Amino acid sequence: MPLVTVVTPTYRHSRFIDACIRSVQAQTFEDWEMIVVDDGSTDGTPDVAESFADPRITVVRRPHEGLSGLGGAYGAALALSTAPLVAILEGDDTWPQTKLAEQIPLFDDADVVLSYGPAGLIDAHGCVYARYWGTPTGPAARNDPVGSIVPALARGNFLVSPTVMVRRAALDGIGGFVQPEGIPYVDHPTWLKLAPIGKFAVSKSVVGYWRRHAEQYTTRGLEEAAPDGGVYLSAAVADARSLLAPDAWRELDASVKVDPDRQLARATVGRGRLDLLNGRWTDASRIWRGLLRTGSPAIRAIAVLGLVSVVGRTDIEWLFRSTGRLSWPSRRHLASHRESD
Repeated sequence: MPLVTVVTPTYRHSRFIDACIRSVQAQTFEDWEMIVVDDGSTDGTPDVAESFADPRITVVRRPHEGLSGLGGAYGAALALSTAPLVAILEGDDTWPQTKLAEQIPLFDDADVVLSYGPAGLIDAHGCVYARYWGTPTGPAARNDPVGSIVPALARGNFLVSPTVMVRRAALDGIGGFVQPEGIPYVDHPTWLKLAPIGKFAVSKSVVGYWRRHAEQYTTRGLEEAAPDGGVYLSAAVADARSLLAPDAWRELDASVKVDPDRQLARATVGRGRLDLLNGRWTDASRIWRGLLRTGSPAIRAIAVLGLVSVVGRTDIEWLFRSTGRLSWPSRRHLASHRESD
Protein backbone atom coordinates (compact mmCIF):
# COMPACT_ATOMS: atom_id res chain seq x y z
CA MET A 1 0.00 0.00 0.00
CA PRO A 2 1.44 3.41 -0.95
CA LEU A 3 1.81 6.10 1.69
CA VAL A 4 0.26 8.92 -0.39
CA THR A 5 -2.60 9.10 -2.87
CA VAL A 6 -2.37 12.00 -5.32
CA VAL A 7 -5.88 13.13 -6.27
CA THR A 8 -5.95 14.86 -9.67
CA PRO A 9 -9.29 16.10 -11.02
CA THR A 10 -8.91 17.43 -14.55
CA TYR A 11 -10.93 18.89 -17.41
CA ARG A 12 -9.57 20.06 -20.75
CA HIS A 13 -6.03 20.26 -19.45
CA SER A 14 -4.29 18.67 -22.44
CA ARG A 15 -1.78 21.57 -22.46
CA PHE A 16 -0.85 20.99 -18.84
CA ILE A 17 -1.54 17.40 -17.74
CA ASP A 18 1.82 16.11 -19.01
CA ALA A 19 3.74 18.57 -16.82
CA CYS A 20 1.40 17.81 -13.92
CA ILE A 21 2.06 14.06 -14.03
CA ARG A 22 5.78 14.45 -14.66
CA SER A 23 6.08 16.61 -11.55
CA VAL A 24 4.68 13.71 -9.53
CA GLN A 25 6.97 11.18 -11.18
CA ALA A 26 9.91 13.46 -10.37
CA GLN A 27 9.25 13.34 -6.61
CA THR A 28 12.21 12.37 -4.46
CA PHE A 29 9.73 10.36 -2.38
CA GLU A 30 8.46 7.55 -4.61
CA ASP A 31 5.89 5.63 -2.53
CA TRP A 32 2.76 7.16 -4.05
CA GLU A 33 -0.22 6.41 -6.27
CA MET A 34 -1.90 8.95 -8.55
CA ILE A 35 -5.56 8.88 -9.50
CA VAL A 36 -6.45 11.16 -12.41
CA VAL A 37 -10.20 11.76 -12.75
CA ASP A 38 -11.19 13.30 -16.07
CA ASP A 39 -14.50 15.14 -16.36
CA GLY A 40 -15.36 14.20 -19.94
CA SER A 41 -12.63 16.22 -21.64
CA THR A 42 -12.88 16.51 -25.42
CA ASP A 43 -9.33 17.77 -25.99
CA GLY A 44 -7.45 14.50 -25.42
CA THR A 45 -6.59 15.11 -21.76
CA PRO A 46 -7.28 11.50 -20.62
CA ASP A 47 -5.36 10.13 -23.62
CA VAL A 48 -2.28 12.07 -22.53
CA ALA A 49 -2.68 10.83 -18.96
CA GLU A 50 -3.08 7.22 -20.10
CA SER A 51 0.07 7.43 -22.23
CA PHE A 52 2.29 7.21 -19.14
CA ALA A 53 3.50 3.66 -18.64
CA ASP A 54 3.50 3.91 -14.87
CA PRO A 55 1.53 1.34 -12.82
CA ARG A 56 1.20 3.89 -10.01
CA ILE A 57 -1.07 6.05 -12.20
CA THR A 58 -4.79 5.28 -12.64
CA VAL A 59 -6.96 7.28 -15.03
CA VAL A 60 -10.72 7.42 -14.49
CA ARG A 61 -12.94 8.72 -17.29
CA ARG A 62 -16.27 10.21 -16.19
CA PRO A 63 -19.10 11.83 -18.16
CA HIS A 64 -18.87 15.59 -18.14
CA GLU A 65 -20.62 17.15 -15.14
CA GLY A 66 -18.86 20.49 -14.91
CA LEU A 67 -18.06 22.27 -11.68
CA SER A 68 -21.25 20.99 -10.03
CA GLY A 69 -19.76 17.50 -10.25
CA LEU A 70 -16.37 18.40 -8.80
CA GLY A 71 -17.21 16.76 -5.48
CA GLY A 72 -18.10 13.58 -7.35
CA ALA A 73 -14.73 13.62 -9.12
CA TYR A 74 -12.88 14.00 -5.83
CA GLY A 75 -15.06 11.30 -4.32
CA ALA A 76 -14.33 8.90 -7.19
CA ALA A 77 -10.61 9.34 -6.57
CA LEU A 78 -11.01 8.88 -2.85
CA ALA A 79 -12.99 5.66 -3.38
CA LEU A 80 -9.99 4.18 -5.22
CA SER A 81 -7.43 5.53 -2.76
CA THR A 82 -5.54 3.07 -0.57
CA ALA A 83 -3.13 5.42 1.20
CA PRO A 84 -3.32 7.01 4.67
CA LEU A 85 -2.38 10.45 3.26
CA VAL A 86 -4.11 12.31 0.43
CA ALA A 87 -2.46 15.08 -1.58
CA ILE A 88 -4.25 17.32 -4.07
CA LEU A 89 -2.89 18.25 -7.48
CA GLU A 90 -5.35 19.48 -10.07
CA GLY A 91 -4.54 18.80 -13.70
CA ASP A 92 -3.15 22.23 -14.57
CA ASP A 93 -0.87 22.52 -11.51
CA THR A 94 2.53 21.05 -10.62
CA TRP A 95 4.75 20.27 -7.66
CA PRO A 96 8.40 20.90 -6.76
CA GLN A 97 10.44 17.68 -6.60
CA THR A 98 10.68 17.66 -2.81
CA LYS A 99 7.00 18.37 -2.07
CA LEU A 100 6.13 14.93 -0.67
CA ALA A 101 9.43 14.56 1.16
CA GLU A 102 8.87 17.97 2.80
CA GLN A 103 5.31 17.37 3.95
CA ILE A 104 5.04 13.71 4.93
CA PRO A 105 7.13 14.11 8.12
CA LEU A 106 4.70 16.82 9.29
CA PHE A 107 2.18 14.04 9.91
CA ASP A 108 4.43 12.35 12.47
CA ASP A 109 2.40 14.40 14.94
CA ALA A 110 -0.78 12.35 15.34
CA ASP A 111 -2.80 15.51 16.04
CA VAL A 112 -2.13 16.94 12.58
CA VAL A 113 -4.97 16.44 10.10
CA LEU A 114 -3.80 18.76 7.30
CA SER A 115 -0.58 20.32 6.10
CA TYR A 116 -0.04 23.19 3.68
CA GLY A 117 2.53 25.79 2.75
CA PRO A 118 3.49 28.60 0.38
CA ALA A 119 2.63 28.30 -3.30
CA GLY A 120 4.58 29.37 -6.33
CA LEU A 121 2.40 31.04 -8.95
CA ILE A 122 3.16 29.91 -12.49
CA ASP A 123 1.99 31.18 -15.86
CA ALA A 124 0.65 29.18 -18.80
CA HIS A 125 4.25 28.39 -19.79
CA GLY A 126 5.11 27.00 -16.35
CA CYS A 127 7.33 29.93 -15.35
CA VAL A 128 7.21 30.98 -11.70
CA TYR A 129 6.37 34.69 -11.50
CA ALA A 130 5.37 35.14 -7.83
CA ARG A 131 5.10 33.51 -4.41
CA TYR A 132 1.74 33.37 -2.67
CA TRP A 133 1.54 33.27 1.09
CA GLY A 134 -1.64 34.66 2.61
CA THR A 135 -1.66 32.74 5.89
CA PRO A 136 -2.26 34.28 9.31
CA THR A 137 0.73 34.61 11.60
CA GLY A 138 1.49 32.82 14.85
CA PRO A 139 -0.11 29.67 16.26
CA ALA A 140 -3.39 30.28 14.41
CA ALA A 141 -1.62 29.39 11.16
CA ARG A 142 -1.13 25.92 12.67
CA ASN A 143 -4.70 25.83 13.95
CA ASP A 144 -3.28 25.62 17.45
CA PRO A 145 -5.36 25.54 19.53
CA VAL A 146 -7.72 23.55 17.34
CA GLY A 147 -10.30 25.82 15.71
CA SER A 148 -8.25 29.00 15.97
CA ILE A 149 -7.66 29.14 12.20
CA VAL A 150 -11.40 29.32 11.47
CA PRO A 151 -11.83 33.14 11.74
CA ALA A 152 -9.05 33.82 9.23
CA LEU A 153 -10.11 30.96 6.96
CA ALA A 154 -13.73 32.11 6.98
CA ARG A 155 -12.60 35.52 5.67
CA GLY A 156 -10.82 33.95 2.72
CA ASN A 157 -9.34 30.70 1.45
CA PHE A 158 -5.57 31.06 1.76
CA LEU A 159 -4.85 27.31 1.60
CA VAL A 160 -3.83 26.73 -2.02
CA SER A 161 -4.93 23.26 -3.15
CA PRO A 162 -1.67 22.00 -4.70
CA THR A 163 0.08 22.68 -1.39
CA VAL A 164 -2.43 20.71 0.70
CA MET A 165 -2.06 17.20 2.09
CA VAL A 166 -4.71 15.62 4.34
CA ARG A 167 -4.80 12.68 6.72
CA ARG A 168 -7.21 10.17 5.16
CA ALA A 169 -8.80 9.19 8.49
CA ALA A 170 -9.73 12.83 9.17
CA LEU A 171 -11.14 13.20 5.66
CA ASP A 172 -13.25 10.08 6.13
CA GLY A 173 -14.42 11.51 9.46
CA ILE A 174 -16.09 14.47 7.73
CA GLY A 175 -17.57 12.32 4.97
CA GLY A 176 -14.90 13.01 2.36
CA PHE A 177 -14.44 16.14 0.28
CA VAL A 178 -17.26 18.63 0.83
CA GLN A 179 -19.13 20.41 -1.96
CA PRO A 180 -22.24 22.24 -0.72
CA GLU A 181 -25.11 22.67 -3.14
CA GLY A 182 -24.58 25.57 -5.51
CA ILE A 183 -20.88 25.95 -4.67
CA PRO A 184 -18.47 25.31 -7.59
CA TYR A 185 -15.51 24.13 -5.47
CA VAL A 186 -14.64 21.66 -2.70
CA ASP A 187 -11.49 23.07 -1.14
CA HIS A 188 -12.70 25.87 1.14
CA PRO A 189 -15.69 23.96 2.61
CA THR A 190 -13.46 20.94 3.22
CA TRP A 191 -10.72 22.91 5.02
CA LEU A 192 -13.35 24.52 7.25
CA LYS A 193 -14.82 21.12 8.12
CA LEU A 194 -11.36 19.82 9.07
CA ALA A 195 -10.43 22.86 11.19
CA PRO A 196 -12.41 21.82 14.31
CA ILE A 197 -10.94 18.30 14.20
CA GLY A 198 -7.17 18.70 14.50
CA LYS A 199 -4.09 20.83 14.02
CA PHE A 200 -2.69 22.03 10.70
CA ALA A 201 1.05 21.77 9.99
CA VAL A 202 2.82 24.44 7.95
CA SER A 203 5.74 23.90 5.59
CA LYS A 204 8.18 26.78 5.22
CA SER A 205 9.11 25.73 1.70
CA VAL A 206 7.05 26.14 -1.47
CA VAL A 207 5.12 22.87 -1.75
CA GLY A 208 2.97 23.48 -4.80
CA TYR A 209 2.75 25.50 -8.00
CA TRP A 210 -0.62 27.01 -8.89
CA ARG A 211 -1.00 27.80 -12.57
CA ARG A 212 -2.83 31.05 -13.31
CA HIS A 213 -4.30 31.15 -16.81
CA ALA A 214 -7.31 32.48 -18.68
CA GLU A 215 -9.28 29.21 -18.87
CA GLN A 216 -9.38 28.38 -15.15
CA TYR A 217 -12.51 28.92 -13.08
CA THR A 218 -10.92 31.42 -10.69
CA THR A 219 -10.35 33.69 -13.69
CA ARG A 220 -13.52 32.99 -15.69
CA GLY A 221 -15.65 33.08 -12.55
CA LEU A 222 -14.99 36.80 -12.11
CA GLU A 223 -17.41 37.44 -14.96
CA GLU A 224 -20.17 35.57 -13.11
CA ALA A 225 -22.10 36.21 -9.91
CA ALA A 226 -20.09 35.14 -6.88
CA PRO A 227 -21.48 31.95 -5.31
CA ASP A 228 -23.22 32.41 -1.97
CA GLY A 229 -21.09 30.64 0.61
CA GLY A 230 -23.21 31.84 3.51
CA VAL A 231 -24.70 28.44 4.32
CA TYR A 232 -21.44 26.53 4.64
CA LEU A 233 -19.72 29.46 6.34
CA SER A 234 -22.50 29.62 8.92
CA ALA A 235 -22.14 25.88 9.48
CA ALA A 236 -18.38 26.34 9.98
CA VAL A 237 -19.07 29.02 12.56
CA ALA A 238 -21.45 26.69 14.42
CA ASP A 239 -18.91 23.84 14.34
CA ALA A 240 -16.18 26.06 15.79
CA ARG A 241 -18.26 27.96 18.33
CA SER A 242 -17.36 25.75 21.31
CA LEU A 243 -13.65 26.05 20.41
CA LEU A 244 -13.48 29.85 20.27
CA ALA A 245 -13.54 32.54 22.90
CA PRO A 246 -16.81 34.53 22.98
CA ASP A 247 -15.21 37.65 21.47
CA ALA A 248 -13.66 35.63 18.63
CA TRP A 249 -16.95 33.86 17.96
CA ARG A 250 -18.92 37.12 17.81
CA GLU A 251 -16.35 38.62 15.44
CA LEU A 252 -16.52 35.52 13.24
CA ASP A 253 -20.33 35.54 13.19
CA ALA A 254 -20.32 39.21 12.15
CA SER A 255 -17.73 38.46 9.46
CA VAL A 256 -19.89 35.76 7.92
CA LYS A 257 -22.84 38.13 7.70
CA VAL A 258 -20.87 40.61 5.57
CA ASP A 259 -19.27 37.89 3.42
CA PRO A 260 -21.53 38.47 0.36
CA ASP A 261 -20.48 42.13 0.24
CA ARG A 262 -16.83 41.15 0.72
CA GLN A 263 -17.00 38.60 -2.10
CA LEU A 264 -18.67 41.12 -4.42
CA ALA A 265 -15.96 43.70 -3.72
CA ARG A 266 -13.20 41.14 -4.34
CA ALA A 267 -14.79 40.04 -7.61
CA THR A 268 -15.18 43.65 -8.77
CA VAL A 269 -11.54 44.42 -7.95
CA GLY A 270 -10.59 41.24 -9.81
CA ARG A 271 -12.48 42.33 -12.92
CA GLY A 272 -10.78 45.71 -12.78
CA ARG A 273 -7.37 44.06 -12.53
CA LEU A 274 -8.13 41.79 -15.49
CA ASP A 275 -9.29 44.77 -17.55
CA LEU A 276 -5.93 46.44 -16.85
CA LEU A 277 -4.05 43.28 -17.82
CA ASN A 278 -6.01 42.94 -21.06
CA GLY A 279 -5.76 46.63 -21.99
CA ARG A 280 -9.49 47.30 -21.65
CA TRP A 281 -8.83 50.79 -20.37
CA THR A 282 -12.37 52.18 -20.67
CA ASP A 283 -13.88 49.20 -18.82
CA ALA A 284 -11.17 49.39 -16.16
CA SER A 285 -11.74 53.12 -15.65
CA ARG A 286 -15.46 52.55 -15.16
CA ILE A 287 -14.88 49.85 -12.54
CA TRP A 288 -12.29 51.83 -10.58
CA ARG A 289 -14.42 54.98 -10.60
CA GLY A 290 -17.35 52.99 -9.26
CA LEU A 291 -15.24 51.50 -6.46
CA LEU A 292 -13.86 54.93 -5.63
CA ARG A 293 -17.42 56.02 -4.86
CA THR A 294 -18.72 52.92 -3.08
CA GLY A 295 -15.79 50.92 -1.72
CA SER A 296 -14.31 50.63 1.75
CA PRO A 297 -11.22 52.77 2.53
CA ALA A 298 -8.93 49.90 1.51
CA ILE A 299 -10.85 49.30 -1.72
CA ARG A 300 -10.84 53.03 -2.51
CA ALA A 301 -7.05 53.09 -2.12
CA ILE A 302 -6.76 50.24 -4.65
CA ALA A 303 -9.20 52.08 -6.94
CA VAL A 304 -6.92 55.15 -6.94
CA LEU A 305 -3.99 52.95 -8.00
CA GLY A 306 -6.23 51.39 -10.64
CA LEU A 307 -7.10 54.77 -12.14
CA VAL A 308 -3.44 55.81 -12.12
CA SER A 309 -2.66 52.55 -13.94
CA VAL A 310 -5.30 53.34 -16.58
CA VAL A 311 -3.52 56.61 -17.31
CA GLY A 312 -0.12 54.88 -17.34
CA ARG A 313 -1.41 51.94 -19.42
CA THR A 314 -0.10 49.42 -16.92
CA ASP A 315 -1.43 47.07 -14.21
CA ILE A 316 -1.37 46.80 -10.40
CA GLU A 317 -0.22 43.18 -10.08
CA TRP A 318 2.99 44.45 -8.46
CA LEU A 319 0.92 45.47 -5.43
CA PHE A 320 -0.50 41.99 -4.90
CA ARG A 321 2.77 40.25 -5.75
CA SER A 322 4.83 42.35 -3.34
CA THR A 323 2.47 41.62 -0.44
CA GLY A 324 2.38 37.86 -1.03
CA ARG A 325 -1.23 37.95 -2.18
CA LEU A 326 -2.77 36.28 -5.21
CA SER A 327 -1.56 37.91 -8.41
CA TRP A 328 -1.67 37.28 -12.14
CA PRO A 329 1.29 37.53 -14.52
CA SER A 330 1.88 41.23 -15.19
CA ARG A 331 1.64 42.90 -18.59
CA ARG A 332 5.43 43.13 -18.64
CA HIS A 333 5.78 39.42 -17.82
CA LEU A 334 3.29 38.42 -20.53
CA ALA A 335 4.96 40.72 -23.06
CA SER A 336 8.35 39.15 -22.39
CA HIS A 337 6.89 35.73 -23.20
CA ARG A 338 5.31 36.98 -26.40
CA GLU A 339 8.69 38.37 -27.48
CA SER A 340 10.42 35.05 -26.77
CA ASP A 341 7.82 32.85 -28.51
